[in-house]
Amino acid sequence: MNLPTEPRFAHSYDPDTRAYMGKVRLQPSPDGAWNLPDFTVDVAPRQPAGEYQALRLAEDGSRWELVADFRNCMLWDTRTAMAVPNRLALGEPLPKDVTLSEPFKLDGTTAQYNAWNASRREWTLLPDYSSRPLWNKHDASFATPVSRGVALPSSVTDLAPPADRSYPVTFDEARAAWVMVTAPEPDPAAQPQPQPQPQPQP
Repeated sequence: MNLPTEPRFAHSYDPDTRAYMGKVRLQPSPDGAWNLPDFTVDVAPRQPAGEYQALRLAEDGSRWELVADFRNCMLWDTRTAMAVPNRLALGEPLPKDVTLSEPFKLDGTTAQYNAWNASRREWTLLPDYSSRPLWNKHDASFATPVSRGVALPSSVTDLAPPADRSYPVTFDEARAAWVMVTAPEPDPAAQPQPQPQPQPQP
C-alpha cells in the first residue's frame, strides 16, 4: 500500500493552560491513518497572536481564542514606581495600578521622583525636596519644608551653607555658591564731626 506523501500537521497545546505551542508534523500509521498525538488538535489558528497576547484552545477544543498574556513580564506599581511580583496567569488582564512601562532610573542625586500620568499612560519626573534640608538664600536660615511634587521656590536652595557660621553669608546666584556678607564701607559724610573745644578763659 502506498502511504500518502503530502505532509500533514496538527496543532499542539499546553495541557495545563491550553496555550498554543505550535505545529506538529504528523506521521501516518502503517495502515495509512493519521492519528493525532496527545494534546493536539487538527484545528489551525485563524490569526496570529499580537503583542501581549496568546492563542488558547477553547474548552470544547473547536477553536483558538486570543487572550491576554502578561506572563513573564516585568510589572511596575504606578503608585510607588516599584517592581511587583508577576503572578498573572494566561488570560488575566493587568491589575489596576500596574503598568508594563519601566520608570525612569534615579540614582538619588537629583531631587526628583517618578509620577504616573494616568491620562497619558506614562511616567513623568516631578520635583521632590520633601526629604531634603533647605535654606533661605538671603541669610542661610532654615527654610520651610517643601511638599513632594512642588518646585523649589526661587528664594530657597538645597545647597548647604558653610559649616563655619561665625560670619554672615548669603547666596550668590551668579556663582551658585554661598559668599560672606561684607560690612559696608563707612560713609565719611555720615560720620559725626568733632565739635570745637571751648578755649580756656585767661
